[in-house]
Amino acid sequence: MTVQQMKNAPKDTAVKDVAVIGGGIIGVCSAYYLHKAGKSVVVIDKDEIGKACSFGNAGYITPSHFIPLAASGMIQKGLKWMLNPQSPFYVRPSLNVDFLKWLLSFAKKCTPQHTLANQQAILDINLKSLELYQALHLEAEFDFEFHQNGLLMLCNTQQGLNDEATTVAAANKLGLKAKMLTPKDLQQLEPDIQLDVIGASFYPEDAHIAPYEFIVAMKNYLAAQGVEFRQRTEITGFTKDTTNSKIRSAITADGEIRAADFVLANGAWSPKLAKQLGFSLPVQPGKGICISFDSPPVKEGAKLECRTPFILSEAKVAVSPLDNGIRFGGTMELGVLSSQESSGISLNRIKGLTKSAARYLPDLDTTQVKSEEFWSGFRPCSPDGLPIIGRVDTLANLTLATGHAMMGLSLGPITGKLISEIITKEKTSLDLTPFSPSRFR
Repeated sequence: MTVQQMKNAPKDTAVKDVAVIGGGIIGVCSAYYLHKAGKSVVVIDKDEIGKACSFGNAGYITPSHFIPLAASGMIQKGLKWMLNPQSPFYVRPSLNVDFLKWLLSFAKKCTPQHTLANQQAILDINLKSLELYQALHLEAEFDFEFHQNGLLMLCNTQQGLNDEATTVAAANKLGLKAKMLTPKDLQQLEPDIQLDVIGASFYPEDAHIAPYEFIVAMKNYLAAQGVEFRQRTEITGFTKDTTNSKIRSAITADGEIRAADFVLANGAWSPKLAKQLGFSLPVQPGKGICISFDSPPVKEGAKLECRTPFILSEAKVAVSPLDNGIRFGGTMELGVLSSQESSGISLNRIKGLTKSAARYLPDLDTTQVKSEEFWSGFRPCSPDGLPIIGRVDTLANLTLATGHAMMGLSLGPITGKLISEIITKEKTSLDLTPFSPSRFR
């Protein structure tokens, strides 16, 4: 924005304690814990609050997901999946320099050493977030759907079952109560669903919620408490102080939004704003899709009812039973930066998800699934598979909260609490070293 444009823009002279950029699960949870700490807060989002990546999330709260996205063997799997246009993981060819740098960094992290070194940190942050969800559910301030029924990883190949057994052994070593289940065990656990599988792993500590309903409930509560929400407000630039070491305000079409501290929790769109602020943020969008049903389409005389959420392990498809229906979601498509604003969904991704689901769920009638009912969103992915939480070295009043990939919903409350602790200069609930922005220097 030019100096003249800034002069002509209407001004908002009220200065908030904190401006949170991004109205998804991370931004809204940050606003919640900042408000609890006595801070005046404004949340800014270019769209409607909670309608981006958080809207179509599977809703999982996942201590079970302690292995980072950049895991040992991921490159080999990715190369194999790239040959299949309907695979659950796809890298779109791109000559974008930022994406190529990200991809190289990601490849370097896909080692056994990286996987082992970060399992405990990922588990710890997930368990802390689970505790906060449990506490929020018990509070009377706002109501939301919360179920702690565990999570199943269903397998229909021996290799998949072997891989899950290895993960369960690692989980047990870390203290989780994971175990392997036979088809008979599954039938006893979920008698109202027909499964074509040879076994599964089960993580009883996991939970799930309805993500959008949670965000709306929290947003309504915060708005009633005086937290300001600026929806459909796109940030076009920033002003800084005379030393260039602090952000003074965010510039929008409606004028300046001034604050003492800023939180960048804008998901896959965070790198764009980071560039405007003069630094590079290694986050790339991973496109995912989902479809929700009031009741799942099944063949005549069949039913598909369950209380335990599950993931079709080899296919990477998540199935979430909710109070008002059931949701299917999955796929990871990288390298879509140039079309990030597009809501278009590849027909191959849809076919891949529905075909995969039918292999595990023989009673699912895929002929009733309409491609136009699918939704897509972008997960913010860091190259090492860990979230980015912490202060920016070059800007004293900017804190990052992004890069959560598929764990954004799971880590919403703990990220929000950590952001509040950073800004209020309290001792943080966790060691932030594994998540520090400075690890990418």
